[in-house]
Amino acid sequence: MKKAIDIVLPCYNPQHNWYTELLDFDVQVKNHYTLNYILVSDGSDNAELEKALPFLKAEGIQYKVISYHQNRGKGYALRQGVATTVSDCIIYTDVDFPFTNESVLKVAEALLNREADVVAGSRDAMYYRNKMSFFRKLLSKAFRFILKHLLRMKVTDTQCGLKAFNSRGKSEFLKTKINRYLFDFEFIYMCGKNSSLRIVPLPVELKPNVTFRKMKPKILIQETFNLFKVIFST
Repeated sequence: MKKAIDIVLPCYNPQHNWYTELLDFDVQVKNHYTLNYILVSDGSDNAELEKALPFLKAEGIQYKVISYHQNRGKGYALRQGVATTVSDCIIYTDVDFPFTNESVLKVAEALLNREADVVAGSRDAMYYRNKMSFFRKLLSKAFRFILKHLLRMKVTDTQCGLKAFNSRGKSEFLKTKINRYLFDFEFIYMCGKNSSLRIVPLPVELKPNVTFRKMKPKILIQETFNLFKVIFST
C-alpha cells in the first residue's frame, strides 16, 4: 500500500499556467505515493486558480480548495490548509513548486523514514546566486547570522519555503500566530524549544530562474517586531 502525503500549497494571485509544475511533480511521484493536494487561495483576486482546476481533474489529481476573500498572509493560509490534513506526512511549499522535485521527495522521504518529526529544507550557497536584490541577500545573510550565533538555532535557514512534518510537528505548527513572512521562523523556533521534537535541516535546491517578490518597508518593520515578539514570548 502506497504511503500518503498531504501537500499544502498557499497561493495568492498565481501566475498563468502555474499548475504545470504541479503536474510535472505528480507524474514523477504518484506511482510511489498517494498524493493529496490542498490549495489555499489567500484572498486571490484573479481567476488563475479556478482556471486550472479542470486540468487537474482531467489528470486525476486529488485536490481540495480552501478559499476566503481577504488576503491574510502565507502563514495564515498554511494554518488553514494544515488544519485539514489527515496523513502523517505533511509538506508545504509554494504553489509554483520552486524547489526541484528531487528536493521535495528528499524531505518527504526523510520524514517517512522517521528520521525526524520536522524536516526543514535548507538552501545552500547557490541560493544567493539567483536573481535577487543586494538588499535581500544582505537581509537574508544577516538573519541567518543572528539565528546561528545569537539564538544558537540548529536550523538557520528558517525562511526556506519547503518543510515536512508529521502529526507531532503539525500540532506545533498550528500553534503559530504570525500571518506573514516570519511564520516559518516562529515555527522552527518553537520546535527548537520543544525538546521532545526531532528537527533536522536538509539541503534542498531551487529550480533555475526562480524569481523573488520584493519586501515592502512596511512589512519589514512589522516582521522585525514579530521577530522580537517571538523571541521574548516563547
